[in-house]
Amino acid sequence: MKKIKMFAKNVFKSSRMKMLALMLLCGTAATFAQNAAGDYTAGTNALSTVTEEIAKYIPFVVKLCYAIAGVVAVVGAISVYIAMNNWLFWTARNVLKCTDIEQFAKT
Repeated sequence: MKKIKMFAKNVFKSSRMKMLALMLLCGTAATFAQNAAGDYTAGTNALSTVTEEIAKYIPFVVKLCYAIAGVVAVVGAISVYIAMNNWLFWTARNVLKCTDIEQFAKT
């Protein structure tokens, strides 16, 4: 019995072994706690119901995103059109700065 006690004392002198023992103890306790819950059908039924309800809203969200993208595109096109009509040279120069076409525009 003394040999076992001495072996246990020597093993648990390092802080790593103490931490390992604590993690193993907590892990097994958590596993037993989850298994003690028993029947999971209420949770799985609730999750499947929520998933089905959320899936019903996806087409509406997609259409809303398309509508927002359309408004942004129209506003951008109108602002470029107004800029091209009012400040043609400056707008063309700014647009060409954003691309590699500027080198061809100089020739």
